[in-house]
Amino acid sequence: MIRTFPPRVLVAIIFFILLANAAVLYWDLLFYIWWLDIPLHVLGGLWITLFVLSSYYSFFHAVGKEHSPVFVFSFAVALTLSVGLFWEIYEFAVDHAVGDSGVGLADTLKDLVDDLIGAMIGALIFIRGNYHGTYGP
Repeated sequence: MIRTFPPRVLVAIIFFILLANAAVLYWDLLFYIWWLDIPLHVLGGLWITLFVLSSYYSFFHAVGKEHSPVFVFSFAVALTLSVGLFWEIYEFAVDHAVGDSGVGLADTLKDLVDDLIGAMIGALIFIRGNYHGTYGP
């Protein structure tokens, strides 16, 4: 039997992200604490990784799937980078549509790096917890 990642952890992380983001937007905290988007992007990358990997290994029949830690890590990083890239394109389009073009390429790249840090942490949690379906040390 394959060990599955606990869904309550995914729910807790996403609710924390939603509440933190709501507080940041409500009190305009990014104006006062410029680095506050860094932990939010790291948590977002972590959540995307854990959600996708747990879905991949638990919702579908895991026989015949790649279970190596290298695949899990590569899959997590590639998928999170893809989602982060689409988000940054959306953010860029919205910023330019409303006339707020002060955010540049450096912020976009920093956000993608933060997403990837979260993806790496999530992949390591998934691998160390042996949720990818391999057994042994």
